[in-house]
Amino acid sequence: MKTSQQDAEFRPRIYRKSELAMLYFPYAGKKQALSNLTRWIRRCDELREALEGSQSMKNRRFFLRPEVELIVKHLGEP
Repeated sequence: MKTSQQDAEFRPRIYRKSELAMLYFPYAGKKQALSNLTRWIRRCDELREALEGSQSMKNRRFFLRPEVELIVKHLGEP
């Protein structure tokens, strides 16, 4: 039986950027996790270019479902 959030199956949906970052880096602080995820995205050229096409992604505090699906496609499930 699955008892914790980490054991639950990952489902793409709208995530706050910090929330998704914490899924990828659960032992880092919120700010550091977000910084790490941002660095991973910047280093993956194909992912970065795909996300740059999203409208005003830089100014939003969340990732839309299609963006989350792109991130998972390129970086794997958290």
